[in-house]
Amino acid sequence: MPPYLHRVGKSGRIRRAGFSLPEVTMATAIVAAVALPLLAMLAGSASTQGAARDRGTSARIAREVTASIVPSPPGRFALHLRPGDPIPLPVPDEGATTCHLIFDDAGRFLEETDAGMWSRGTRGEGSGTHLVQVRILPADAAPPAAPRLCELELTVATPASAPAAARSADRYLSRLLSP
Repeated sequence: MPPYLHRVGKSGRIRRAGFSLPEVTMATAIVAAVALPLLAMLAGSASTQGAARDRGTSARIAREVTASIVPSPPGRFALHLRPGDPIPLPVPDEGATTCHLIFDDAGRFLEETDAGMWSRGTRGEGSGTHLVQVRILPADAAPPAAPRLCELELTVATPASAPAAARSADRYLSRLLSP
């Protein structure tokens, strides 16, 4: 063994070069004290990124649904989300008109669904990741000469497979001029 790998201790004995167990333990503790907060920060940023992506998709879905609502006389609205038959939405006199829709993770419309699916979740039935509830309510009483407005309430919830109480939801409000 080369002579530079040996040390002479206080007692005059030759020792091999290396770290003692207390030195290794202390170094491990210091590395762990620095690494654990960094790992926690990475996990938190991944969660935040997923939530931001879902919020962006929710906003895109809300814009698409709002833009696709058109007046369809007599006294109706229609949702034109894909070519073909529009989804009819009658203008409510009292109460609310409600429609439930499923969108995929890219924000593409898949199908119309029912209120039961909204409350219990899709439970793996299909590939939808966003459930959308479209509600049209009559606006507050307006003077007879004023145009009649309807309240539009869009709720975009994710994940679609979870029950309603376990989903995160974004709510968007607007007004529509009654046809």
